[in-house]
Amino acid sequence: MSDRPRARRPHKKSRAGCPGSDQSEDVSSNAPIRRKRGRPRKDWSAITRDPAFHGEDEVGEGSGSATGSSPDLLLTKTSTTSPQLTVDELELLHHYLTDPGLSQGDKLMWQVKVPRLAFTHHYVLHLILAVSAFHFMRLEPDRVEHFRRLADTHHFIGIRQVTELFPRLSTENCSPLYVAATLACACGFAKGPTPGNLLVVAEGCEVPWLDLLRGVRLIVENIGLEHVFTGVLAPFPPPQPKEPIKTDEYQVEFVPWEEHLQKLSTLISAASSSTHEVYNKTYESLSQAFHETYGTSISPKSEIIGQTQVIVGWIYRLDEVFVGFIREKQPPALIILAYFAILLSTLEYFWFLEGWANHICLGITDSLGSSYKHWLQWPKEQIENSLKSRKKIDRSLEY
Repeated sequence: MSDRPRARRPHKKSRAGCPGSDQSEDVSSNAPIRRKRGRPRKDWSAITRDPAFHGEDEVGEGSGSATGSSPDLLLTKTSTTSPQLTVDELELLHHYLTDPGLSQGDKLMWQVKVPRLAFTHHYVLHLILAVSAFHFMRLEPDRVEHFRRLADTHHFIGIRQVTELFPRLSTENCSPLYVAATLACACGFAKGPTPGNLLVVAEGCEVPWLDLLRGVRLIVENIGLEHVFTGVLAPFPPPQPKEPIKTDEYQVEFVPWEEHLQKLSTLISAASSSTHEVYNKTYESLSQAFHETYGTSISPKSEIIGQTQVIVGWIYRLDEVFVGFIREKQPPALIILAYFAILLSTLEYFWFLEGWANHICLGITDSLGSSYKHWLQWPKEQIENSLKSRKKIDRSLEY
């Protein structure tokens, strides 16, 4: 798993993919996990019951294979015995292990340690194969339906097994569950934006992977990353990649955000008094994310690169009430989400996030009337600028 003051120091990119960088106290493996406000819902199985979870070809729960997929998908037989990989699955595994685009900036973590973890925890292996299949869909359009069936099959089985285990979360199983939830969220993005999908809500319902992202939050805040990065994933903190990220490839320009977010606060203050607490908390969190990404006009960041722990962290900390506001298409909530899309555009160096920021902004434009058009002008401009910068970088890398 991409304005301009130029980079003056090496970039230390999060090794963890989706999760944040919060730490917490030690937790005994037998101690109950203390739940905090905003925790994932207890009914984890509802994720796989949700019709929105399934791809175009529904996966049969009993057979573990996608409609129309090859009958000899041996790994998809959800037996507890050691799986036997088919040729198709070996192709997916080889692709995952060797393609630089699937390293998420850290080959040691995602293409060495995580596969080793997957050989013991097969739901991680299913999700590795799903990520690989989704990536293959972008590379080989002639075989897109073939890889879609493989992706949907392994995605479904992996998620089903993860959701069965999450209620029994402990320090003993937090490492594979953390990795699996991160991979599952990548799959959710890799499916690509669809009409009516506003990141956390689609077709009037909360997107299924959001609960898994809250599961990442549960692990980070209640167990701690020091317990995640043990065993195969050790040491903690994770070492820096041997090949540092080429910062010029991911740098974005400074965005003068302070004045625009100050104007946004006036819109929030005009909202119903019963919604003020939730809106203010979400607004403050958004302001903090802009600050951590860009710095300020007085003290801009010397290196501006989107950070997953900041930006994806904003998503998994969203109050469920605020997600409900988005589902109801309340204008202030949608406009806050449009402003957040600017931050999301800085993460489009991850292949599975490409196109999401623009899609969200366009979807919000379609949902709001013309009276709110002026509120969306600035987010649109900033996302377009980000896309132009990305295209320039991509062209420069061709030479």
